Amino acid sequence: MMSQVAFDELIDKFVRYAEKNENIRAAFIVGSRAREKMPADEWADLDLVLFTENPEPFLNDKKWLSHIGRPVITFLEKTAVGESTERRVLFEGGLDVDFALFPVTTLSRMEKNTEVLHVLAKGVKVVVDKDDITRSIIQKAKALPPDNQRVAHRDIENHIHDFWYHAYLATKKLRRGELLDGKSICDGYMKDCLIRMMKLEVNTQESADIQVWHGYRFFENWAGSNACEQFKRLYARYEQEETWEALNNTMIFFHKISTNVCRRLNIDYPDEAAEYAMNLVNRLNDSRADT
Repeated sequence: MMSQVAFDELIDKFVRYAEKNENIRAAFIVGSRAREKMPADEWADLDLVLFTENPEPFLNDKKWLSHIGRPVITFLEKTAVGESTERRVLFEGGLDVDFALFPVTTLSRMEKNTEVLHVLAKGVKVVVDKDDITRSIIQKAKALPPDNQRVAHRDIENHIHDFWYHAYLATKKLRRGELLDGKSICDGYMKDCLIRMMKLEVNTQESADIQVWHGYRFFENWAGSNACEQFKRLYARYEQEETWEALNNTMIFFHKISTNVCRRLNIDYPDEAAEYAMNLVNRLNDSRADT
């Protein structure tokens, strides 16, 4: 468990360091430690976004972290939004911090990125701004309409075809004897497709006052108890028969959700694609049972 006091002390150390480092021009906090709705709990990390003249020194060397705390684990990965790189750090005491690093020159592009703006709209706290460069992007984020997750009709149809193609692909992997590969498609890619469709379904409800979040965040809050109960049937152990059953249940549940979305949005459902994929899967499953 990580206390807010410990994070406040770490933030103070970072601000003192950033104020002295000319490479860092601005920084703000996003995520749960900047939100009023769904704020940080005892398990929350700290998300810091840094705008620098040159991010490379912070990516190529980890010595600078010692000015903030004692890093125990640190590595680099792509940011969830914004198309950049972040340094993830676990400091002594279990303090989990993500430093997302962006060149100052990318700010103008980020102001046009609705995904970035929606993250900021949920909550942002400026801790450093030497040149008043964050004012514009924060104003644009505050003026943004609520994120209702609606997408173009052609994108929804494409998404549905994508799911049914991967249902058949998972089936072929299972028939070939590649259990882990087939199970990974069913548990990973197909579940991502399902989650995106479920978010659309939530946002097509009339007078719905439910906020969905990026990725799988707060799934249990917005998906509802019935959907969570269904998910118990959509995963399997590393076992052939259970994986076939989970694949079949995933297809059934996706078909229900996606047809509901299309009905609400008055979109023609690609029935031929769904029926063709389901028939292929069932045929391969039946032939497997006969051998």
